[in-house]
Amino acid sequence: MEVNFCGGGGSKLKATAGEYKGLNDLLKVPNTDFVWITDGEGWNTTKEPLRSAYEALDYLWNLNWLYRDYLADLFN
Repeated sequence: MEVNFCGGGGSKLKATAGEYKGLNDLLKVPNTDFVWITDGEGWNTTKEPLRSAYEALDYLWNLNWLYRDYLADLFN
């Protein structure tokens, strides 16, 4: 599980999204899931890499989804 909050945009967010897509592919083994929880204003200026990661990862959530208890569903 990776949890982060991005206060500002930039190339680091693009690289991070790409790295986590790759990590997700490496963890595609039985009984293992990669969960990325991210949020923050920084994503407002870097939407395309986030969209690409969202389409590739099984679990990419923001803080609002945690408030809705999505994490509990993962462990049920």
